[in-house]
Amino acid sequence: MTEQTTPDVSPSIPAPEAPVASVQARHYEPRPRSSLGVYFIALWVLLLSFALAAISFWFYQDRQGQHLTLDKLQQQLDQRARDDQQQLRALQEDFEKELIDQQDNIQTSLNLLAEELSKNSARVLALTSTSYDQWKLAEAQFLLRLANQRILLEKDSQNALALAISADNILRDVDQPELIAVRKVLAEEIAVLKLAGVVDREGIFLRLAALANRIDAIPFIEPLGSSLDEVEEPEVPLDETFRQKLSRYFYSALHKLGNYIRVRDHGKTVNAILPPGQQAYLQQNLRLMLEQAQVSLLHNEAQIYQESLVKAQNWINQYYALNAEANAVLSELQSLQNEVVAPELTDFHNSVTALADYMERREKQAAARRGGR
Repeated sequence: MTEQTTPDVSPSIPAPEAPVASVQARHYEPRPRSSLGVYFIALWVLLLSFALAAISFWFYQDRQGQHLTLDKLQQQLDQRARDDQQQLRALQEDFEKELIDQQDNIQTSLNLLAEELSKNSARVLALTSTSYDQWKLAEAQFLLRLANQRILLEKDSQNALALAISADNILRDVDQPELIAVRKVLAEEIAVLKLAGVVDREGIFLRLAALANRIDAIPFIEPLGSSLDEVEEPEVPLDETFRQKLSRYFYSALHKLGNYIRVRDHGKTVNAILPPGQQAYLQQNLRLMLEQAQVSLLHNEAQIYQESLVKAQNWINQYYALNAEANAVLSELQSLQNEVVAPELTDFHNSVTALADYMERREKQAAARRGGR
């Protein structure tokens, strides 16, 4: 491959100069072709300079346009960012407001549910206790109220005392320091009730019933001459003499005459003797009087009890023969009259109130603990 040579027209590489001696020695005319080359190179350089200047100006203008475009884009981006930020802030405010409203609604619902749950818990706790101590305290409270009822309505100190002691044993088993004050009040009431004594109402009732059954066995005072002693007629001997017969008739007449004259010492004024028809009414009234004493005994009416026994004694002293049977009945009536059937009894109101206050405080503390959790 042959290499084609072209004339070198580059302005940066000058043509080699001839030696001075040769130039001086030789003189020749410059070539016209070399001048054209210089002009051409100068023109080329000028065009290139204009081209470079134009390209630089174009790049400058383009760079300025790009900067303006970038500035506008940056402004648009900043404005968009501001708009987005405002919109986001508005959305956030709306979300927070809606969230607050929802939280308020949820809190209101939770409060209502908590209140309803508290009411239901209180109801359940009132109906059925959830602990062993609460069961025992409720049992002790029931026993004390029952004992108080026995005292106030029935005046039954024996059963009331047993119920109170059972309640005190239950409070002892619970073993709570706060119950010491309740047990102190209860111990004082039990001591007062023990000092009052125990009335054996069942025994007194049965003794009165036994006396009522013995009324028919007491004889009434008989009228004078109501009955003549029967005289056993002696056997008359076959060989009785006149003297013996006269003596027998005399003693027989004397004995019959003695039956009409009797001396009775009652030690008191004897009322009119009751006819047989009224004796049955008196016996019935005596039974009714003893039954009235039984009823007053059960109802703790001491005055009516005493009056019934006194009236029964007076009737026996007035209308009955004072034999051994009557004296035994009068002695039993006097013994029953000396019985104290209505002693002064104390009730258990203070201990019931103290226990109820303790249970109420305990329930409030439990409710407070549940609310704290």
